[in-house]
Amino acid sequence: MSYNASYDTAKARRYRFLLDELMSLCNTIPDIRSSRGRPVKFPLPTLAILLGFKFDSGMGYRDFVAFVNFNPYLLEQLGLSRAPNYSLLQKAVARIDTQFFHRMAQLIVSKKPPPRYLAVDSSGFSHTTGGEWMSIRFQKTLKRRFTALHNVVDTDTLMINATRVKARPGGDAKHMVALVKQVPSRNLKGVYGDKGYISRKNVQYISDLGAYAGIEPKSNAKVRAHGYPAYKKLVKEYQASSEKWKEKYQYGRRNLVETVFSMMKLRYGGSLSSKGYKEQRRELLFKVVLHNIERLNYLECAGR
Repeated sequence: MSYNASYDTAKARRYRFLLDELMSLCNTIPDIRSSRGRPVKFPLPTLAILLGFKFDSGMGYRDFVAFVNFNPYLLEQLGLSRAPNYSLLQKAVARIDTQFFHRMAQLIVSKKPPPRYLAVDSSGFSHTTGGEWMSIRFQKTLKRRFTALHNVVDTDTLMINATRVKARPGGDAKHMVALVKQVPSRNLKGVYGDKGYISRKNVQYISDLGAYAGIEPKSNAKVRAHGYPAYKKLVKEYQASSEKWKEKYQYGRRNLVETVFSMMKLRYGGSLSSKGYKEQRRELLFKVVLHNIERLNYLECAGR
């Protein structure tokens, strides 16, 4: 099937596919209820499905609740007579444990073969610090704040195989080993990263997995092993001819992780609507899940 035909097919069935996948994934979230008070009308798995559609739509909570109330098909599929109150839906974000978002993302990725090549990088998603009114009221420009999202991307499918969210950016290299550990390594041939991920520990760890560490050394890198022979070999080969090194090991694959970040920001926006860090972290993880569902839909339509 051609690209245009695959894209049109994926777009036509997108809404139904998203609903089916969210219902399947969110049903893995335990419905924790209190033994006191009134009966629960909106179980946590149902609220999670609605939150998935909310973040996918980019609407505010009030607008999204109005949208659901005028969407009889969605209400019927979820077994609801009406949408929950916007405040109940908003508070439900913090009630979902982050481990379930990681598990949902992994369940989607597991529907495809283990990756051969990985690319690692991070990007910042901005959030407000008080808005325009605060700037006018206190006569000063407020700094923009960012939450960093670290992703490990399969360069063949463009699906996110592992992820981490950090409130304070800085020191990308220290996250690489923990991220790669989450990915099956039996078919792994190479892991790519920019200069921010170069370290002796990272290079040696990837080499010990039987894969090549395609991490570009810094210009002032020293050819000293210090107990990490794979690092010394990498730096020597790179300094002999950086252009030949990039061509030989197809270093251009690293750019595909940047493509994934661009896809996420174009589809779901580059800023976060949630206020607290706990909610912002879950919002970002939910968007990772939504991205993987989007890619799975296209790959199935393309027969890949």
